[in-house]
Amino acid sequence: SSKKKLAPRSSLQFKVGPQFTPTFVQHAILNSKGEQLTPVLTPRIDRGFERIDNEWVGYKRNYFTLVSSYYFENLSFLTFAADDHYIINPETNLKTKIKYFGIRLTSKCADDGTNVTLVQHTAKRDRGPQFEPPTHPAVPSDLPDHNIIREAANVRNTSKIAKLNRIFFFDRDDKSNDELKIKGLLEYPTDKIIKVARYERIQFSSSINYKKPALNNKRFKLIVELVGFIDSSSCLSLAYTETPPLIVRGRSPSNYQGREADQYQSDTQ
Repeated sequence: SSKKKLAPRSSLQFKVGPQFTPTFVQHAILNSKGEQLTPVLTPRIDRGFERIDNEWVGYKRNYFTLVSSYYFENLSFLTFAADDHYIINPETNLKTKIKYFGIRLTSKCADDGTNVTLVQHTAKRDRGPQFEPPTHPAVPSDLPDHNIIREAANVRNTSKIAKLNRIFFFDRDDKSNDELKIKGLLEYPTDKIIKVARYERIQFSSSINYKKPALNNKRFKLIVELVGFIDSSSCLSLAYTETPPLIVRGRSPSNYQGREADQYQSDTQ
């Protein structure tokens, strides 16, 4: 039977993946009055994982897309932007200023907690550069819905790009933001500050070796962290959320028999 393959840019590739856990807070975050803030991370997987036989399954060769924002409960963006934020430094027990916040994506083996390397590819189709997903300095924001992320993957129209940029970035240099009190944003490293961290074209590293039978059903977790930069080179993990255990298959879907191949077949037609 001839199998239809989906083009990599096809919007049919986009499907919402597994739910993340509630946010776990690791370090108390304080405002300038010493009140504790409650961070909430809102990541979503927008492509790359299928629900098969009550398991979340992905394929090592396929890209996945994950997006995340964060917010603080009962705290508006304007209040955040106008204030300074602090942690109690665990090493010195002193109140330490957070220069800026960021979002980080990592992975670990669900069985033993060992770190797993993720690789992000550039848009080039050749064997272009690969790098570990970066930590994105970011300000609090709502997460755009799944359809916006799906449409943004293929936008080429200049006016649409400008509109999307207002969703994905806060521009400290934009004249329309001149009236805002943004004392809390002055130490972010760039004027164009990310509101939505977009991790696109991500793969599990080829260092995951599937030649050992025991690895065929090895499970992995994706972890999204809110980090605080104390200076430009060091950050602390302040809060995190993670996926349920995910199976990452070593070969393409057609190698897996039964319902899984059938389901993939129906999904790709």
